[in-house]
Amino acid sequence: MTLRTVTFSPTGTTAKIVSAIASGIMDTIKCESIICDTTCRPAETFVAGPDDITVIAAPVYGGKMAPIAKTRLTAIKGLNSPCVLVAVYGNRAFENALNDMADFATSLGFMPVAAGAFIGEHSYSSPATPIAVGRPDADDIETAREFGRNIGRHLLAGTLERIDTTMLHDRPSPEESLLNFRNFVTGYQKQQAVTPRKFLPEVNTALCSQCGQCIDICPVGAIGDDCLSVDGSKCIKCCACVKRCPANARSLHSPFAPILSQNFDLPKAPVLSL
Repeated sequence: MTLRTVTFSPTGTTAKIVSAIASGIMDTIKCESIICDTTCRPAETFVAGPDDITVIAAPVYGGKMAPIAKTRLTAIKGLNSPCVLVAVYGNRAFENALNDMADFATSLGFMPVAAGAFIGEHSYSSPATPIAVGRPDADDIETAREFGRNIGRHLLAGTLERIDTTMLHDRPSPEESLLNFRNFVTGYQKQQAVTPRKFLPEVNTALCSQCGQCIDICPVGAIGDDCLSVDGSKCIKCCACVKRCPANARSLHSPFAPILSQNFDLPKAPVLSL
């Protein structure tokens, strides 16, 4: 049996969850493990057999599986092969992401047998606007690992079955918070219709040493060779360059950050199906 983890994880939060799930599976069943990181490059072609298990994981962008993650996975195929779907979101809502992932995985020949929506620190989180800071935390990691152990037990017993991801729902947020967010989005959309503005990472040139690390970790090659310019037509606002800059020279001032920080600060627990 081969266990493949196929992950798109610009800031590393999704990768942490996937690593814990894989560890849990390997705690309970002997298998070959293959890591496929698609953050900066497409997945290499492989065909998963019916006795293999594949973990497909990506962050949630706008209530769906990150579109760039889909483009990176087109070369992988399953033969009605069992797969585990993992969506990681920033504590507001995962919305339709797991359904989107299930449809996509099925189109590639996989059969979703388990799914989880986990919380990761939001890409827009900063000291001024904290959003799910430190997630996944130790409890999240243990939950993910136990989820993996349960998957492994079902693999051993031969009891894995196709799941219905439409039965997975977001944990509720306070009505006031949801109303505040909806009102903000409506106002933002009206403003953008009149005076469109694109928000991109900014660089503090006094701090930037032009080390090039941001160029290397940008999943879409949006950063110029000078480390200062950003191609707005490519940038997906994943904030990998912000989170991982060794000099803390980069920042993204999204208008969504304050409203998310103010209204979605109550920690949510993962939502799982097996």
